[in-house]
Amino acid sequence: ANFKNTHSPPRSQIRLFSSSSPSSSSSKSGPKTYPKHIKNRNLLRADRVLSNRGWGSRSECSKALKKNRVSMYSPETEKWITIVGPSVKIPLDCQLRVDHQHTVDTIPLLYVYHKPKWILSVMHDPKGRPTLADIGLSTTLKKQLHPVGRLDYDTSGLLLFSSDGKLTQKLLHPTQGIEKEYVALVEGRVDRPTLQEQLEVLGVKTTEGTHTAQLVQVKHMESPEEVTTILQNVRDNLPQDYNVTNLEEKGFLHPNCTEITEVRLVVNEGKHRMVRRVLANCGHPVIELRRERQGTIQLGDLKQGDFRHLTPDELEWATQLSKDRTKIKAVSKTPQHKKK
Repeated sequence: ANFKNTHSPPRSQIRLFSSSSPSSSSSKSGPKTYPKHIKNRNLLRADRVLSNRGWGSRSECSKALKKNRVSMYSPETEKWITIVGPSVKIPLDCQLRVDHQHTVDTIPLLYVYHKPKWILSVMHDPKGRPTLADIGLSTTLKKQLHPVGRLDYDTSGLLLFSSDGKLTQKLLHPTQGIEKEYVALVEGRVDRPTLQEQLEVLGVKTTEGTHTAQLVQVKHMESPEEVTTILQNVRDNLPQDYNVTNLEEKGFLHPNCTEITEVRLVVNEGKHRMVRRVLANCGHPVIELRRERQGTIQLGDLKQGDFRHLTPDELEWATQLSKDRTKIKAVSKTPQHKKK
């Protein structure tokens, strides 16, 4: 980004003073550690903000701040303000520079990733398979972000990375009802009214319990050539640790499949392989599965293996969710008895 006043500020420049400075010790309303225009924003110690962004260790950041090497950009004055001391409290999302030239980027609240198939949603695999450690995140982001849940090894699509543990918990907990939208290619010709009744009215029994889903769209693959191409592409791109014969024997890739249907559905839970289990128990084993939405955050046209930041609307939704102080209720695993 281009900023004005990138050179060292003159002595007359506005400065932020630490709570230990003489100019702030006599104030009854508290130390004047920042201008009024940022008084009500979310504030944190400057050394902690700088360290959290991966610039250096907490002690290294503290030394830099004591030497007046760190400045903060003020959009209101369009000037860089020198931060004096590590205890100064500054906004979490402020723009920072060290030595008036090195920009220290903020850590995103959420980071959007399009996970390809055949990448494990873990940071290490003893079998040597590709993991999230191999997807190109910077060292700083690897330290500050964590994946929001998982996507199966053989599933592609939207995977979020978060810097806020409480937000992650809300995104994953079933009582929050955060929608997840999937697109599945399934075997056979789907009868929409039948599948809709199974998913939305009756519920589908699995070994994990009875689950429901909202059926959004059903689209049949009419061309036999298109079906053949899809199935051949699946077989050709299997990794070495996958065996085509085993997939066919387990019903995940039927050798005599002649019809394929694209099914779009929405679920509010995220149990292990739930979408695959539900559709298979409805008589339509899943050939391909992709997650396209979580809450208001869309996969969109993001290419496989790429990242993006949240849009303004998505960021507003995520921020409001993170600020929601509603306590997450524990889900009881034991059946409740009716009162007599």
